[in-house]
Amino acid sequence: MHRPLYFRRFRTLHHRIWMACLMFMPLTCLIPACKLTGPEGVANGTQSLYASEVLASHNSGIEKSGFRIPESLGLAGRFRNLDWIFTRAEHFALPAATAGQSNFTALTYEDLSRTQDPYYCAMRWDYGNRPEVGRKFFSNRKLIVISSGSLLRAVVVRVVDWGPPVTSAGGIALSRETLSALGMTNGDSVGVAFEASDSEKTGPVVLGVQ
Repeated sequence: MHRPLYFRRFRTLHHRIWMACLMFMPLTCLIPACKLTGPEGVANGTQSLYASEVLASHNSGIEKSGFRIPESLGLAGRFRNLDWIFTRAEHFALPAATAGQSNFTALTYEDLSRTQDPYYCAMRWDYGNRPEVGRKFFSNRKLIVISSGSLLRAVVVRVVDWGPPVTSAGGIALSRETLSALGMTNGDSVGVAFEASDSEKTGPVVLGVQ
């Protein structure tokens, strides 16, 4: 073969090999990223975590500082290797204002029709032998609430009141926004536990990979 023609063919083949390498390298970088990032997005601002790991960082059990989530309102059980009280959820019905005055919650003394935080709940808490201490403990206490259906969801809520009414079959009353975030309606079962940190913001929790 003539030397110049041989050289041109070699140079063309050489360029094609380099172009193939340049195109393939980004794909090899994306493969680990696809393995680390789950289909449900990013948890806690970092790479996706398993739902069990995220829940474990929020769940501190059903007893805290000598107070318990009432088992009389539900059934104690384990889910994702964590302790929960499973109970029936109901919509938190805002009390009607009377004589032009707002009705305030029993624990946090706020008008929920004007609150800036829509993720709240009420349960029939046992305040113990010192009601004033129990009321202070549960006021604005944070809970982690999960759906127990096929699609796992979680929301951090705060305690604002005592309820639902004793005539109700429900064990916890959740705000409309909380029920919506959980994808649930009146009568559905939810798991309830104390939130590990009371400085945690209320609202939906990103669980990452299932």
